[in-house]
Amino acid sequence: MNRCFYLIFIFYSTFIYSQTFQNFNVSVNFNYTNTSKFYLQPDSPDPVVRSSYNELNDIISLSTELSIQMLENLYAGFWIEYVEKNLVIKNYNLGQISLDINDGYKIIPFEITLYYLLPFSTEKFKFYMGGGAGFYFGKSNRNFENIYAVNDKINFDFGIQVSFTMDYIINSLIFLRTQMRFRDPNIELKSKYSDNSLIHNGRRYYIYPQTFTTKTNVDGISFCLGIGIHF
Repeated sequence: MNRCFYLIFIFYSTFIYSQTFQNFNVSVNFNYTNTSKFYLQPDSPDPVVRSSYNELNDIISLSTELSIQMLENLYAGFWIEYVEKNLVIKNYNLGQISLDINDGYKIIPFEITLYYLLPFSTEKFKFYMGGGAGFYFGKSNRNFENIYAVNDKINFDFGIQVSFTMDYIINSLIFLRTQMRFRDPNIELKSKYSDNSLIHNGRRYYIYPQTFTTKTNVDGISFCLGIGIHF
């Protein structure tokens, strides 16, 4: 409840201030995140198994951001992104059968950032320091044969993030953007299988347990290259 109130307060304050300045930027961004961790059994009673993870690195994603001027040197940004990364797990135990499975995660980050225009900015180069909060919604990507994972509950995490941004102003309408973003979402993905059995080589096998938990931690640095318009 406190998290929701915090985000509502930021959104409402941004709306009130934006009525004075009416200065908007919209950017579309190509993002590269260098590292993430994917835990197959984060709820295992065995501490070794529980802490074991696969590194899922070199993550490519797309995002868009709307920035609204609040004060002369202060902007609020609303960022949404689509992040997906997969791997193949060999001979994964599904109860009555072990198969190679595709696994991984999808994450939709929604972040609200306050950007401060740094005083050494020029007419052509604008530098911003930013920080704020984010909601990170996740889903398991597990699938094999004709079986796939569905969410057993709403999987999300709430956290803080900081960024450093440089905009190059091409003209009064278009700008180029580079950015480094630091964040650390840690999402437990509670899921269940779309069916409780499968047919493999003409024989039916039952899958158990029917529900499972994985976890992802996107703890790397995100580098952003984008293009935007100012209006």
